Amino acid sequence: MTDQQSFRTRLATFIEFLDPIASTVQSYSQPSKQFIKQKLTNGKQKLQFRDQEISPQLANFKQKTLKKLKTIDKPLQSIFFQNSSTLEKSFYPFTLFNIFLIGFLIGRYPQYFHIYYTAMLCLLMPVRFYTYYKTNNHYFLADLCYFVNAMCLLFIWVLPSSTHLYQSCFAFTFGTLSFAIITWRNSLVIHSVDKITSCFIHIMPPLTLYCITHAITEQFKLQRFPAAAMKNSKSWNLKTNVFYTSIYYLIWQSLYHYFITLRKKQKIKSGQRMTSFEYLTSHQYKNSWVVKLPPPQPMILYTLFQYCYQLVTMILCVIWLNNSIAAAGFLIFIFLHAAKNGASYYVDYYGKKFEKEVDKLRIQVETLEKQLSNKGSSSSVALDESDSASIASNQSDELTWEMKIPTT
Repeated sequence: MTDQQSFRTRLATFIEFLDPIASTVQSYSQPSKQFIKQKLTNGKQKLQFRDQEISPQLANFKQKTLKKLKTIDKPLQSIFFQNSSTLEKSFYPFTLFNIFLIGFLIGRYPQYFHIYYTAMLCLLMPVRFYTYYKTNNHYFLADLCYFVNAMCLLFIWVLPSSTHLYQSCFAFTFGTLSFAIITWRNSLVIHSVDKITSCFIHIMPPLTLYCITHAITEQFKLQRFPAAAMKNSKSWNLKTNVFYTSIYYLIWQSLYHYFITLRKKQKIKSGQRMTSFEYLTSHQYKNSWVVKLPPPQPMILYTLFQYCYQLVTMILCVIWLNNSIAAAGFLIFIFLHAAKNGASYYVDYYGKKFEKEVDKLRIQVETLEKQLSNKGSSSSVALDESDSASIASNQSDELTWEMKIPTT
């Protein structure tokens, strides 16, 4: 035995003496390859044994979770799809109250408006996800408007001191989201949960950024939203904002095309799922020359058009950022446009529906009149025939009676 080995043995004995509870220390020399392989195989066996123990527990947990979801799904399905009229009757005063509350908060307590926006988003988004998921439209939740709402929440609650995030949120909300109300014809239909949620997603973010930018004091900005203070956002640099908004737009497009366009390609092409691009190319612009181009050219042109649309709509943001009156006037214009779309929906949809019901009723009345006239003519003919038959029978009876009486 060499001196080095004897030293290691004495050291192991001394350490074992200090810690008698520890396992037996044989040697502190570097373990061999066979020892490492044995440990790895033992570890794999232990992991497999643990997986075998955990797998039935996971299966039971999945079954219990599915049972709970099914029990929750039945009443939700009856509320949102089967008995929707009851929900719409309750949602109508809820919407009116929220419109009043929005005006009250902006005028009296603008420093709390971002809390109200977050609470309403947390209330409406689960409903939107459930209804869209049940109708196979949940891929719409990956659109840019939802990404911008997530950016606004990120700025409000996580990074309120990020100047480029704040100005990018301002550009997206006063740009793409606001003008989308005009291009996508968002309607302020007060009783409809779906249409009010769409309006909320597009109107509330610019209202929130308006309160943060123009309605609260500079002192509160420095404490709560430093990026929105004049000290940090003195001016609107178009080149800088184009750069940062382009980065955020690129992040969204990359995630969207990877998770939706590429990974869910088969479901989209088979018609099982619907996206904004598929909806536009199959409904509004199905006869356009762009749609007739070979793939992937329509998708590329659609992506470039969205990007150019974002850049064009954000040019006016320098006015909305520096002038509170102009920003308020722009938001009023957007709100009135949504209200006009809602009025058109009520007049056109329910007016046409009423006209259809009247036409159905008129057709039913005309058919009933025809049936009654046909029955009346047939009954009159039957009466005439019965009368003539009775007269003939009476005449024949009289003749036979006269023949039986002898003449005098």
